[in-house]
Amino acid sequence: MLTGRSLLVHCSANQALRCAPIARRPHTGLVISPYRHDEGGLLATAAYLLRQRHFDGPLLLDAARYAGQNRLPASAPFNPRWLRRQRELGLPMLTDSGYVDAADEAGLVSILHRATAVPGAVAVLPLHPAWLRDRLHLTALTNHVRDAGVPIALVLEARHDPFGLPGCVPGLLEVLGCGVPTLLLRSDLSALGALCHGAVAAAVGTIGALRHLAPRDAAGGRPPPGPRPPSTIFKPTMSYRRISAISRGRRGHPDPRLWACDCPVCEGRDLDWMAGLGEREREVPAFEHAAAVLFGLRDELLGPGVPLGRAALSWAARCADAAYRERELRWPVTPMLRHWRETAPAPAALPLAS
Repeated sequence: MLTGRSLLVHCSANQALRCAPIARRPHTGLVISPYRHDEGGLLATAAYLLRQRHFDGPLLLDAARYAGQNRLPASAPFNPRWLRRQRELGLPMLTDSGYVDAADEAGLVSILHRATAVPGAVAVLPLHPAWLRDRLHLTALTNHVRDAGVPIALVLEARHDPFGLPGCVPGLLEVLGCGVPTLLLRSDLSALGALCHGAVAAAVGTIGALRHLAPRDAAGGRPPPGPRPPSTIFKPTMSYRRISAISRGRRGHPDPRLWACDCPVCEGRDLDWMAGLGEREREVPAFEHAAAVLFGLRDELLGPGVPLGRAALSWAARCADAAYRERELRWPVTPMLRHWRETAPAPAALPLAS
């Protein structure tokens, strides 16, 4: 069902019915995680989408047993029922893997080895960022991935955007160069960078909690109360910003060419129109606007016939432009943009124009 260059929407089960129409575009689809750890509810939601709503796009189910205070370790066995139900629904089979800590090479090998015994399985690898950032870890990871030869789906842990950490972007590119079909789950705009460098599919989360894997809190710690204010994508800077920050930015730099958005959600209005909504009312239009921007960027970068090499160069150039715009607005430069910009070859390595 995944045709390559697929940009997926990663949502929780309680958001799936609302997200399904958004994910009916070509080369798009859904990744659904449980709502409040309700695996049975996730499976029921998937069955309803397929049988009652006739959803015919790519649909992946992420058990997310690697997440939360009670997350399972990589050594935890797969649940045969989980794999069987995905097969019965006619879906790609994502393993319900536990979390691979920095020192758990045996757990990494265990997930990959067990996945090879399940025909058609995709090995979900929820990784501590050291697996991409540290040279010894990265060498071990790429060697084990090549040896196993099974498709993998990466989930990266970080308190914020993992691709804002030094080393994660080049580490991802090395994994993508292993010759093994690779998906990226729980991401944000770096999903586009992954697609431009050869990922089969990449998923962008509807909310911050689904755009990375949050580290487990220290013993006795408590998560902050209540949901975080919604953010959306400001296309000129290719970054997620809170609606209130966008509104303040417009007051400081009132250039209508910068703030007007012609996506189907905004319909030509300045992007800070959402600031006039109640905080809870902002969540849906914030995500729908972000999805429209993401799909538009994907189509521009990876349209029919565009080779990956050219797409990768275009992505790096866009990241450089976005970082320049952030400086112009006196916003801190998003670290992810700097790291992706550095993937562009040096000018001397570029071919001369004919």
